[in-house]
Amino acid sequence: MSDTTQADSRALDGLTDQELARQTVAGSGLCFAELVGRHGPRLLRFLQQRTRCLQDAEDLLQDTFARAYEHIGSYDPTWKITTWLFTIASRLACSHWRRRSAVPLTEEARLPDTTPGPAQQVAHKEESQNLWSLARRGLSENQYDALWFRYAEGLTVKEISRAMGKTPTHVKVLLHRGRNALGKHLQAAGGTYVPAARRSAGAYPAGSLEGGA
Repeated sequence: MSDTTQADSRALDGLTDQELARQTVAGSGLCFAELVGRHGPRLLRFLQQRTRCLQDAEDLLQDTFARAYEHIGSYDPTWKITTWLFTIASRLACSHWRRRSAVPLTEEARLPDTTPGPAQQVAHKEESQNLWSLARRGLSENQYDALWFRYAEGLTVKEISRAMGKTPTHVKVLLHRGRNALGKHLQAAGGTYVPAARRSAGAYPAGSLEGGA
């Protein structure tokens, strides 16, 4: 990598998402590429959860960033750009969902591991995979998305409202009903909610599925 390229990379690293978006509007492709690099992995993880197919998720990710680039001028910098990007991705995922008569369940979810120790990481990873797979099968599309945004991505109710195009009250209802429905499915499957000690160890990175909205 040349000294000039390294200097450009360091300069981009120091810019906020809002500054990158503003410079993208001004015509900087490098700034948009930086946004893709920063937020692409999270969006891909969400889309893979929704489609259960890596290839479909990658296609939707490309569509998401294509639309984002096309409409970057409409981005409101008072909002996190992740919320704006999730709004686009969520709408594309919904359209994809409606086009599919059935969602393949051959791939397991992969949530981030934040607990120390290899043995704990493996155990918590498997529990997270099983929980999200159960949620995927047992909850409505909107309930699943609300829970994912809240507990996997750590979005606030207000941000989820923006991403899903629903009122904050509706989001709270989706979270409440989603948690209750998931609890019933867990009981039917012979499982239980994760104990508080396990939650504090990081089994669910952005909050407890028992917690409030």
